[in-house]
Amino acid sequence: MKRNIFLALLTLLSAFTAFSQSAPDATPMVIESQMILPKTGMEDKFEAAVLAHNKKFHPEGAYVAALRKIDYGPKAGWYVWVMGPTVCGSLDTRPTKESGHDQDWSTTIEPLVAQYGGTTLSTYNTNLSYGLDLFKKSKHYEIWMVDLKPGQYYRFKALCEKLKKVYEQMGTTSFVVLENALHAPGGPDVAIIWSFNTYSEWYSDNGPKKDYEKIYGEDSWQTLMEEWKDMIVDYTSELRSNIF
Repeated sequence: MKRNIFLALLTLLSAFTAFSQSAPDATPMVIESQMILPKTGMEDKFEAAVLAHNKKFHPEGAYVAALRKIDYGPKAGWYVWVMGPTVCGSLDTRPTKESGHDQDWSTTIEPLVAQYGGTTLSTYNTNLSYGLDLFKKSKHYEIWMVDLKPGQYYRFKALCEKLKKVYEQMGTTSFVVLENALHAPGGPDVAIIWSFNTYSEWYSDNGPKKDYEKIYGEDSWQTLMEEWKDMIVDYTSELRSNIF
């Protein structure tokens, strides 16, 4: 969401094994994301079919699921079916063939699908994130998928701790950190999410620079931006809609 805000944001390690996972005693929360491209002209029917499927097999609870649409970015037009955040054990006990889940998907959704993309598994960092409830209520969000230089997680963590404090004080925008649980060469190490409700709001948002410098001092934002540039390899951004 905020071009400037993003330039100062996050950094992540290159390998998941180097990530420090929230608090030692925290229950790890995971998110499964499946990329799906509906057949041309079938988008509305696809959304309706997924909504009905989610209500039946993925209501609130351990298997809660949602649907997102990529509006802008390299994958514009694709959807993302998301299960979670949930505990890791839910991956072992999820609805399958025996519950009628697989049959329902294959008969109501599968005929509307043109192509499946990759399935990713991420961990939701509760210690570095703020405003999950704000995100769930928002209409849109921007996501940055960041590829970091090796060994930079400690710097990322320090940055995100500062940024989380800023967003907490602002109280209007979610700041969600997801860490990639599966390594892929050249792939992102982390995803960062900021919520918004209108594209006018997104376009006019200059980011938290003013609020950041109120807390950390004059020119602290520029220092943050320089550190960010020094830590990352590159990133991919997308604008998405929360369908339901």
